[in-house]
Amino acid sequence: MKKLIPFLCVAMIITLAACGSKGETAGKPGDSMSLEGIFESILRDVDNLPEVGYVEVTPENINYYLFTEQIEGAEALACDSLINAIPHSAVLLRVPEGTDATSVAKEIEKNADPRKWICVGADKTIVKVHGNTILLVMSFTETADEIAANFDKLWE
Repeated sequence: MKKLIPFLCVAMIITLAACGSKGETAGKPGDSMSLEGIFESILRDVDNLPEVGYVEVTPENINYYLFTEQIEGAEALACDSLINAIPHSAVLLRVPEGTDATSVAKEIEKNADPRKWICVGADKTIVKVHGNTILLVMSFTETADEIAANFDKLWE
């Protein structure tokens, strides 16, 4: 038994090293992050970010947040201003593999309404796509630009 333990330890080390290696299949950081993790990363240190809260995007509210219909197998998370009079909304949508994310993003961009709050409107709307993850941000120009730039950094 004592001879078996060192052998098992070596086998485990080799297995772990193989799992951690970066081969051709290794993606960019944003590919493996949860939507919450992406938001944590892209909102960190954004100047003038209003106080925000997270909302799970469901079939009942997807049109309000993403201006599109439900996509089977997709997941989405919204991060909106807690004060409705501050025009800020950021939404991440991850579509299933095999879905044309670029086409979905174009539909979202075409339908996005930066005045969804009725009394106020966002200064800038940005839609970005990386892999199967889509970002929609509607906010003040500087805030939207910073969030979009941070989103891009996750796929560099």
